[in-house]
Amino acid sequence: MAEETLFEIDRRGFLKLGGAAALATTLPAVLIEAGAEPGDTRKIKEGRKVPTICPYCAVGCGMLVTVVDGKVVDVEGDPQHPINEGALCSKGNAYLQLINSERRLKYPMKRTNPKKGVDQDPGWQRITWDEAFSTIAKKVADIFKSVYEKSVKHQDGYYWVGKDSPIALWGSAYFNNEECYLEKKLMSILGSLNVEHQARLCHASTVPALANTFGFGAQTNHPVDLKNAKCIMIIGSNAAEQHPIVFRWVQRAREAGAKLISLDPRFTRSSSWADIYLPFRPGSETAIYLGMIRYAIENNLVDKKFLESRTNAPYSFDGLEVGLDDPRSVFSKLKQLVEPYTPEEVSRITGIPKEKFEEICRVYTTTRPGSILYSMGTTQHTNATYAIRAMAILQLVLGNVGKPGAQIGALRGISNVQGSTDMNILSHLIMGYRVPPRSPKDVREYQKWKNDKAGYEKKLKDNGYWAYWRWGPARMFPTWEWLEQYWGVYIGTYPGVDPDNEPVISDIPIGVGYPTVQMYRAIKDGKIKVLFNFAGNNAVSLANAAHNVHETFTNSDLFMVCYEIFETETAHFADLLLPGTVQVERSGSVTNTGRWVQWRWKAVDPPGECMDELTFLTELFRRIRTELKKEGVLLPSELFEKEMDVKLNRAKNPVSGAVGVDANWPTSFEPTGTPEAVYKEIAHTNALYRFPGPGKRFSAYDLETAPELDGIMAKRRDPTPADEYDRQYGLFKNWGWSWMTNQRNLYDLNEPPEDKNRVRGFFVWWAHSPEPLDKPGGAWLGLDKAAIWAGGPTGLYDPSKPDWHPLKHGMPLHNEPVESPVPELAAKYPTVWDERFPVKKGRPEEFPVVLTTFRVTEHMQAGAMTRNLPWLVELHPEMFVEMDRELAGELNVKSGDSVRVTTARGSIEVKAIVTDRLKPLNVNGRKLHVVAMPWHWGFKGLSTGPIANNITIDAVDLHGNIPETKVCLCRVEKVS
Repeated sequence: MAEETLFEIDRRGFLKLGGAAALATTLPAVLIEAGAEPGDTRKIKEGRKVPTICPYCAVGCGMLVTVVDGKVVDVEGDPQHPINEGALCSKGNAYLQLINSERRLKYPMKRTNPKKGVDQDPGWQRITWDEAFSTIAKKVADIFKSVYEKSVKHQDGYYWVGKDSPIALWGSAYFNNEECYLEKKLMSILGSLNVEHQARLCHASTVPALANTFGFGAQTNHPVDLKNAKCIMIIGSNAAEQHPIVFRWVQRAREAGAKLISLDPRFTRSSSWADIYLPFRPGSETAIYLGMIRYAIENNLVDKKFLESRTNAPYSFDGLEVGLDDPRSVFSKLKQLVEPYTPEEVSRITGIPKEKFEEICRVYTTTRPGSILYSMGTTQHTNATYAIRAMAILQLVLGNVGKPGAQIGALRGISNVQGSTDMNILSHLIMGYRVPPRSPKDVREYQKWKNDKAGYEKKLKDNGYWAYWRWGPARMFPTWEWLEQYWGVYIGTYPGVDPDNEPVISDIPIGVGYPTVQMYRAIKDGKIKVLFNFAGNNAVSLANAAHNVHETFTNSDLFMVCYEIFETETAHFADLLLPGTVQVERSGSVTNTGRWVQWRWKAVDPPGECMDELTFLTELFRRIRTELKKEGVLLPSELFEKEMDVKLNRAKNPVSGAVGVDANWPTSFEPTGTPEAVYKEIAHTNALYRFPGPGKRFSAYDLETAPELDGIMAKRRDPTPADEYDRQYGLFKNWGWSWMTNQRNLYDLNEPPEDKNRVRGFFVWWAHSPEPLDKPGGAWLGLDKAAIWAGGPTGLYDPSKPDWHPLKHGMPLHNEPVESPVPELAAKYPTVWDERFPVKKGRPEEFPVVLTTFRVTEHMQAGAMTRNLPWLVELHPEMFVEMDRELAGELNVKSGDSVRVTTARGSIEVKAIVTDRLKPLNVNGRKLHVVAMPWHWGFKGLSTGPIANNITIDAVDLHGNIPETKVCLCRVEKVS
């Protein structure tokens, strides 16, 4: 259906198309009463109304953009959208100012001042797009020429080693899915795995924790499902301020009688609505969850039926089903591990009074179904993976998974950070959370599989390698084959008859690239020469930013290309600054925090010479590729063909018949050069979208279900229920699409299947020993069982570790932050972090106060999309630090006074707010003060201020490589 036809029909027809005509008779009564009924709520009656999705946080709120004479004149909440029902937060309401901002970049520019630094004027000079692309292509080609031969030619074949690439990309969760996909495709074909984006800094710890417990590293239910909860615990999140529309659904639950528990170092707006509020010490969440598990077990409140039927709790470590109470069982081991976490010990670690801790244990464990909401307050710690694992195990013990009202609510913070992660803009993954070949040996095995798929599988299974097959080749090899078909790359050996003894050839890079903190260290060391920085602002958002980012950019010979809508703090250091577009100036799909894939329709053309992301990425690759070929820099397979004078048997695109990389760039699907075409390719290459296959009911691309939308399921705008289960619980399964196969609540066995092949249960693997996966008997497979004990290839089990280490047991334990304020606790619960990368650490004698960071409603992450908007700057104009009254009294500080906050990494000066929102804690028998500051500010924009992350610690979690920006030690002094 053409876009103009969709949006230029009259209002009645538009609402009917969206299914609103039936809304009043089909939605649950709780929604009707809360204002979701159809009605003429629009402010402006004239102009073209174009639906879009909010560009700020990841809740996925619908908007209606009003266009008159080619200009956006109004933005309002979409009253028919099932998530926000016409409501918007302060950021969403200010979107009009973002679209029409005179501060936006409008023309390509180059730096004329060779000096870089915070205090240096870049001397921007306007250039043409042709000059910009030519400059980039020549620079990339020159750098490649210097390393090409040693990068591609190896003793055992021709292939890229992904980490060795001199080119890196910092991608963006603000991009649509199709643009994120092309970012990954572009860098893969250029041979680099040095690809990262905001997910590394927000929910990187969520993925290993949840994926290795349930099967997928994602929020289990959408926030709209909170209305079905009887008890909600918010910890590590302040949903009322960071995700206000999520909190509307919390309020629905409260209105229906649900209990709300808030645990937060600060008394927040979320806390003000809670039945129980408890402050705790930042970084001690794991002890809270382990103590709650202990309480449930001790008081016989566990869901035994659920544990026995849906988890590995009743199994022994050698794979035998022995029963929950058998001393050999996983459950018995869990009981042993949580036994030390008594209410007294949890109180000693966290600062929560014993009686109050017992109260939340009683309320949460006896009121079901229960949901837990968390965000970066939990994820940004060195012990975050273990904290989230403990949270997940608590939910399993209580049976609070796989049903309405029971969820792990991993609230994402950027509109498409779930989708960008699904497109795998990360240094260790390829499409659909698969991995690229880790070594040439993997490519040899893949060639064997290609030669005889059925025989390869049978041989492995017959010889006892079932677990290796299930976790390795069965997951990875089909994806690599899809990349050969739809990207036009070559992966295999030549000639393919004896893979163990033939040259390995791979056009997709092998190995693992640099995660974010290590990427910046690689830039500083001169290993990375070119950085594409697309809509990201690590000069504000990365831990220890002054050292890792500002100094690195100032002192290195890095060539950086920034593609942005404003001149950000990071863009200030760029060599080329290129103007991008805002979301209403292009079309594409976006995936919200609850995995709903929705469509954004283009409303207007961008201003000036701003180039949309799809066009930019398409042309960027073409220009680089042309220049590389001119300089003799070929793909590994092309170089092999040239030097060996042979012709490889390349895969043909099954849909278009195209062969080779150039014929498949950006995609050979129709309509040419559109986001719809790229969406279709994603549905053929990404396992999340493809299962059970494109065009099959109920995949992301489904011609049978949505022929009028050309099979683009994300375009569906029908709020009517799909079935009685949907009607009862309000899942909105006819609105957009969600992976897998449109399942709205992951792991829910009662949700009626759209397709008989749908994955409905847990999808996780566990092994009973650390032996290599390719050793018979070295592993056993748990199908449809959640993993309380996580062994095998998860990376969460290593029996060689000491007893205090969580990896020793394959289950979480409490570990102290890198900068623990209590030496006695640090001795008993040693820190677990990635110690390969040294950091500056402070000691409590010198830095006696705990520092944490937070966000405010009016500002977005690193600030570019809000600190440039007058409305939001007026609402929240400057940076500050909050402190409790007792600490302020000791320092003789009043609200409005300037204070210096110092850590082992540096100092910043900010204004103080003396508040009752913070109270001293009693931790291990002594008084402990916590101060808190927002981290949105920097030195660019309408509102400027000190960068909080200049002084946070850059130690990273062992499994997610996420920095510990939520807790460190500091000293606070009054500035006279």
